[in-house]
Formats: sequence, C-alpha cells, structure tokens
Amino acid sequence: MKITEVKTILTCPKQNYLFIKIMTDDPKIYGIGDASLNGREKAVEDLTLEYLRPMLIGMDADNIEEIWQLIYRGSYWRGGNIIMSALCGIDMALWDIKAKRAGLPLYSLLGGKVRDKVLCYSHVLGKTNEEKIEKAASFVKDKGLKVIRLRAGLPSANGTLGSDAVQNMPKTEDWDPEFWADAMIDYFIRIREVVGREVGIIFDLHERFSPERAVYIMNKLEPYNPFFIEDPIAPDCAESLKSVREHTNVPIAFGELYKSRWECLPGITNRWLDFIRCDIIRIGGITEAKKIQAIAETYDIKTAWHGPNDVSPVTHAVNWHMNVSAYNFGIQEDGTVDDTVKEVVKGGPVYKDGYLYMEDAPGIGCDIDEDAARRYPYKRAYIPVCRRPLDGSLCDW
Repeated sequence: MKITEVKTILTCPKQNYLFIKIMTDDPKIYGIGDASLNGREKAVEDLTLEYLRPMLIGMDADNIEEIWQLIYRGSYWRGGNIIMSALCGIDMALWDIKAKRAGLPLYSLLGGKVRDKVLCYSHVLGKTNEEKIEKAASFVKDKGLKVIRLRAGLPSANGTLGSDAVQNMPKTEDWDPEFWADAMIDYFIRIREVVGREVGIIFDLHERFSPERAVYIMNKLEPYNPFFIEDPIAPDCAESLKSVREHTNVPIAFGELYKSRWECLPGITNRWLDFIRCDIIRIGGITEAKKIQAIAETYDIKTAWHGPNDVSPVTHAVNWHMNVSAYNFGIQEDGTVDDTVKEVVKGGPVYKDGYLYMEDAPGIGCDIDEDAARRYPYKRAYIPVCRRPLDGSLCDW
C-alpha cells in the first residue's frame, strides 16, 4: 500500500494542535497522527511539509520501522523535539493505517489486551489553593478518582490553554525554588488531610527544583505517602537524578522531556526512577514507545505516559492502546480536554469512576473533522516562563 499524500491540519480549539493525515492508494484507508508541540507547532508543520512529505510519497505505508529509521537517521542530525514530534505524527498515522488494514484496534497489533480499563489521574487546578483543596475533595467524592495530581507553582498554571489572542512573548509566572519549598510541602499535607489516606496523590515538581531542594521536599512528604513525585528536577544532568534517588525512598516518575530511549537508559538501567513517563509525541511515536516500554519492563519499572491537555484525544487514545496491552502499565495522566476539542477530534478514551475506557474500532479509533478544524485557526502561543520575583532572573517553568 503506497503513500499518496501527507497533509497537516493545524488548528486551535482553545489549544493549538497539529495533526498529520496520511492518505494511501486505497481511498478508503488513511491514517491520523498527533504531532502537536506546545509552543512550536508551526515549526513542526514546516518540517513535515518541506522535508518529510516529499520523501514519504510513494513509500510503502506498511514499512513503519524503515520509515521511522529513515526520518530519525536520514537527516544525519539526531532528533530534537521538532523532528521527533513530526516523526510521531507520521508514525501514529502509519500504525493507524496498518491496524485499519487488518480491521483490528491498535492494541491487537501490540499484543492484545492484558486489562480492560486504564487507571488514571486528573489535575487539580484552580485560582487559589483553597479552590484547589475543594476541587480535590470533589474529584474524589463526586468523580470517583482514585488518584489525583497536584502541581508545584502558582495556584493555576498560566499556560497556553484558552489563549484568545496571538502572543508575541511568553507569559511570566513568579517562582522562587529556593524559598517556596515549604509552601509546597504545606499544600500537599493539606490536600492529604482532605482526601484521606486511601487516595493516591501525585505531586508534580515540574523540573523546578535543584536536587537538594527536591530531596528536602520529598523526604518531608514521605510520611504522607505520595503515589509518586513527578519530575523533581530538570533532566539535563543524569547524575542529578542519581543523587535524588540515593537520598529518598519516595517513588519517582521521570521522563517528560526525554526524546529517545537513549535518554531513558541511565534512569531505567540504574533504577533511579520507578515510573517512566515519556510523552509519546516527543519520542517519535508508537514505534519508539513500545521499545522504551519493553526496556522498562526488564527493570521492573512501570509506565505513566505523559498526557496533559496539550496532547489531543488522538494521543490519549494511543496511550490507552499502549496501556491495555502492557504488562508493566502503572497509571495514565488524563489531561483536561475542553469540549471544543471534541468538535475537531472524534473518538478517544472516555472517563468513568477513576478509569479510562474505549470502544473497539479499527486503528487508533479517532478521526479529524477538517471542517471543524478550519473554524479554529492557529494562534501563535508560547509556554510560559518563570522568573524570581526578587531579582527577575529566569528559572525553569
């Protein structure tokens, strides 16, 4: 089956998303993939159309591994976030085509189910800490969540979701990692007191702390039984992750900014982490994710794929297929998806009582309404930055 066209669909239903659609010489079979890169979507689209599309037209859509390696190695320059996001959109679309040709849901091609539903967690957001504490209680009581997720920083992340105008500069948040650690500890403890001991609480430190500050926070929180601490430090120095692991017993989830299995290897093979939580878009799609998943299983490490609201229901669906077919699945992030997105993307997982479900359908199980996508044109937006309020210097967001 030959590839006849590669299209991009760049749209902004309250959040920018970039989709890739691959057509074949069978007009009834096409594939959909997610190539969204929050804050750099247009760069991914330009790479796809200018460099990757001409290579792909005429290739055999069945040869996913060959195409993956061609894109990853064929430019000589190894993949950064832009090329890996484009590669993911293409890879997802090709797996979608392969599963549709077989008439099977994607999980069947990945080995079949080992579970029927996927344990998930949702984000506790709000404009004040008091509002978030109330929302945490409601999530547990009214929505039936077994696990919730908190985030270090301001009461509500000032992100790209819901941006009404084109941005020319990132928004700025105040943040001081040296002096605000105790406030984060107090916030976690207050949430634990409200939701009780039986609810899992994930605390995302969002790469905002130095190793010593992260260890300080994690050791203070250990008596309150975090489900895991997410990304306590930035990923740039592998020795820093080693240092954190050596000084705390709290479970660590890591990998949101990793771009390949090679970046994952030190943390996995040394067991410096307990959950690997790469973003499937950022590592080049399903082909790479299943390799990382297999390596992690070898070292008794569970998966917790990244899944906030800046990935679309297409990626949430791919995460679901990966999770139901993986022995070493741990938990899945269920990002808040605005109803506007559902006008553009049809399908995806459905939440019920702390779990995610999907109906069987050939392929990934999603499609794009291109007419709806055109009603929501792209708007340039940036991921925010953090600055220390006392001197204005930049620090990790």
